[in-house]
Amino acid sequence: MGIFNKGDNPKSTAANSGTTIISEGSHISGELKFNGSVHIDGEVEGNIFCEKVVTVGKKGKVKGKITAEKIIVSGFVEGDADCTSIEIISGGKFIGEITYNEITIEPQGVFEGNLKLKTGKIKKINGAKAENEG
Repeated sequence: MGIFNKGDNPKSTAANSGTTIISEGSHISGELKFNGSVHIDGEVEGNIFCEKVVTVGKKGKVKGKITAEKIIVSGFVEGDADCTSIEIISGGKFIGEITYNEITIEPQGVFEGNLKLKTGKIKKINGAKAENEG
């Protein structure tokens, strides 16, 4: 069993899942595109385009638009989102407009802004209380 034998040398979980990690202490500005998923524990200023999942960790901060299949917010996001599914986890905060098919806001998760169901109907949200307009 040699160290160069591909059959006995499994890839890391991150490599298998195609997840990019932006670690705490990192600051990235600009337009970012990911074929897989991304986990953000640092700071990103700019637009993010991701084919799979964008996870903003507890220490992560994003200022800009996020376009992804799924978004999970445990940290802070200020901007807009266009996604199929979004989860704002307890302790997470999102300020802006979300265009979505499915949304989950856990207790102690905070959302301030507008929600736009992909069918086109808009709901205004103050804090975590939804107002039914229609």
